[in-house]
Amino acid sequence: MRPENGLPAGAALKAAILGLAALLLLACGPMVPAVTQPPADRHAPFDYRARTAMVVAANPLAAEAGRDMLKQGGNAVDAAIAASFALNVAEPFASGLGGGGFMVIYLAKENRVTVIDFRERAPMASTKSMFIDNGQLNRTWRETHGLAVAVPGAPAGWDYALKKYGTRTLAQVSARAIELADKGYPVGPTLSSINKDEYERLLANAGESTVYLNNGLPYETGETFRNPELARTFRLLAAKGVAEFYRGPLARKIIEAVKSKGGIMTLEDLALYKPLEVEPLKGTYRNSTLYTIPPPSSGGLHAIELLNIMENWPVKTWGPNSPQYIHHFAEALRFVFADRERYLADPEFVKVPVSDIADKAYAGRVAARIKPGVVLGAYPFGPFEAKHGRQGNTSHLCVIDPEGNIVALTQSINFFFGSCISPQGTGFLLNDCMDDFSEDPNGLNAPGPRRRPLSSMAPLILFQKGRPVLALGSPGGTRIFSTLDQIILNVLEFGMSLDEAIEAPRFFSFSTAGKAEPVFCESRIPEDVRRTLEQMGHAISMKEAYDKYFGGAQGLLLLRGGKLILGGADSRRDGAGAGY
Repeated sequence: MRPENGLPAGAALKAAILGLAALLLLACGPMVPAVTQPPADRHAPFDYRARTAMVVAANPLAAEAGRDMLKQGGNAVDAAIAASFALNVAEPFASGLGGGGFMVIYLAKENRVTVIDFRERAPMASTKSMFIDNGQLNRTWRETHGLAVAVPGAPAGWDYALKKYGTRTLAQVSARAIELADKGYPVGPTLSSINKDEYERLLANAGESTVYLNNGLPYETGETFRNPELARTFRLLAAKGVAEFYRGPLARKIIEAVKSKGGIMTLEDLALYKPLEVEPLKGTYRNSTLYTIPPPSSGGLHAIELLNIMENWPVKTWGPNSPQYIHHFAEALRFVFADRERYLADPEFVKVPVSDIADKAYAGRVAARIKPGVVLGAYPFGPFEAKHGRQGNTSHLCVIDPEGNIVALTQSINFFFGSCISPQGTGFLLNDCMDDFSEDPNGLNAPGPRRRPLSSMAPLILFQKGRPVLALGSPGGTRIFSTLDQIILNVLEFGMSLDEAIEAPRFFSFSTAGKAEPVFCESRIPEDVRRTLEQMGHAISMKEAYDKYFGGAQGLLLLRGGKLILGGADSRRDGAGAGY
């Protein structure tokens, strides 16, 4: 059953049963009937199953593109890039050539985890005060303007991963996406609703004739969306390589589009872009070890910090979405956000105290400050000696191949439809990731030449006894690491199956300048739980059931030593799994 409420009477017995279920789930497999098709109710928990390989992605067309690449003999990296190309077509509001991201790769034969960072970078002409207009912050410049566009990293990151760890060519992994863009597909309710929400921005920046509008109007559900311009761009990259994006005629189109909207990006900015391969960030929770991405994303580090704090408490006894659980989690988040605001930025330019923030002893000190039934109201950042000078949007996918290689990949163009700027005739949209820099020109995360804006993305792979058991990630801006940790605790502490854990009601809170913000609750969290939280001193802000505010997580759970694969795909978006 989907957990939708707080802890009822008999909580201790229920918690013990859930704990036993969790152990059985990881050891023996799920206690759910074998089914192959999702239920009619798209929100009902449903675990996709496979025994050989699987892809989960934010859209079924992308999941199928990745699965078919695996069936053709490609490995997990090939499939991940094939799915990424397909997402640019099928979920154009979330990611694509004009954005960037991160991927965590597990190489089974080497028993090694690595990270590829293809986060966008600020143009060289960027300054700390570039978004200040007559003494005031100009939000339009940060969101729907040429100044909002950072140098894209997706093509370079995909290409780097493919050449170093893949087995297929750019032409092979983009073939399905090209076909999809040429032939088109029926628009679903998610794309249609977001298209309508962002209509004015698209009309202003992309123009009435853009492929992202249907004869100047938003797409309705059931209408066919085609993008032959994007198909041509994919063919160009397949034939000539991604250098065409960063140095060729395509690069000139990008610069023309950015400058026509008041931007400062140059051809040199594009030519200088290179992805980075870095060591993963490592953390633990009880008997599990997780590998994720280091800064310039805060997501991985703060997912570890938050789990470290939660490890100090009897989470299992409290039960899922009980008042005590939500209270302690929300209070911990507020301390985490104080550290994020104080210390996180691009580590190439700022010393980030990663080991201090991820320290178990520090987490214990934070946990000791939090009171069981009272909101503290003040949340200081950690006393580390570091020397330093709108709803975000993203997409996530996970892949496991027959050899046991795994990819967890999160990528973004930031806001829905990014900046809404599309280089002429290319069919793709440019990001507005410059908005991820601090609004304060004197802030640690202020824009500057070639800096990477702070992110919250946190693709991760979790291990037990040296074996991978869970791959996970989500969109959702600053809600990402909170979402991921809730899912992890739902599985490890509360014994849920993977998709139960993903579909369960979510909540979120944070702090601003060390002061508490409300607890944002999905409406499925019961009224009596919300009332108890209010009695503790929490302000409550309501969100809809299955609200996209909380992201759209995708994950893989590996059972019986990897012999059974469960895929979980979030119905808050159009998530789906495809495997065999």
